[in-house]
Amino acid sequence: MKNAFTGVSEYDRFGPWVDEVTEEADLPRLYRSHPIDFGAERLVLKVPRNITHRNATPDMDLYDHLIMLGQDLLTVLSRRKGTPSRKGSTDSGQGYDVVAIPFAEVVAIRNALNLLDGRLTISTAGGTPISVSYNGSARDVVAKLVAELRAVACTRLASPVGLALLAAGGPLARPAVSGLGLDDRFLETAFLEAHNANPGISAWAAHGSRRLVPAAAGIQGVVQRLSHALSPMTLHGALFTADEAAMEVFGRHSWLMRGQVPTYSTSHLVIPFGAPDRLKLAPHPLYPDVTVATIGTGEWKQGLPVPRDSVTEHMLRDAASRIR
Repeated sequence: MKNAFTGVSEYDRFGPWVDEVTEEADLPRLYRSHPIDFGAERLVLKVPRNITHRNATPDMDLYDHLIMLGQDLLTVLSRRKGTPSRKGSTDSGQGYDVVAIPFAEVVAIRNALNLLDGRLTISTAGGTPISVSYNGSARDVVAKLVAELRAVACTRLASPVGLALLAAGGPLARPAVSGLGLDDRFLETAFLEAHNANPGISAWAAHGSRRLVPAAAGIQGVVQRLSHALSPMTLHGALFTADEAAMEVFGRHSWLMRGQVPTYSTSHLVIPFGAPDRLKLAPHPLYPDVTVATIGTGEWKQGLPVPRDSVTEHMLRDAASRIR
């Protein structure tokens, strides 16, 4: 079948969208020196630079990343960013870097979207995570990548921490989400989308958004409370879900946020049950109504602030108490 873009330059077809690449003719010229077997790759995506078409020029390398989901590896090619060599250009002519991660080494996948500012982060136990920024118009394409990566990265047997989470969350599993306020109805939508794609997933625990009051004494406490009256702190709602392979947490792009302006963002965190080697809970140092659960493995860790005495906290505390 003839490519619809045959004869069209990279510059002419450039836009903010993340495109699937199915043949060499679609590859950005920067990455054509890298050997790619399209018959073996599960999915290949090209991620554009965060610039408008009017600020691009035909001689620029216009794609920041090429993401390849293969049979055993996730490979990401990333454009090297240098100092401006001419007005309006940030090309340095230094090529690209290559990072390849075996699926078994993936310990967390997080896809966060704040309005049109998207960020996909893939973490391993021992190194710097892969972080890919993208335009929110590519939400569905990136979600497809996350789903396919989840399917191949969540195949290990559950670790002791994973088994503890399954034991604590399993009795809470249910096929629907309820009891959330209007500000957190997006969690129900996120769950329905996840359940449609993966009927094995169940809702474990959810909590809605709430304003927080700092605990500080003396003059410092007065200053903190006045500051929070002008710019309140909100612990945003979150939904913990799981199937037999992974725990998935849906929420906002940031768990805790200051300000009066409504927040329009989403976050999807996937943690394979075979990955974590620790789970600890501690009170938040400033907000007495918040408990921070920290889950991690090796160098990677993720703090999960949840309301004190909530169903979510009790579930996580139960899991932590089962770890030997």
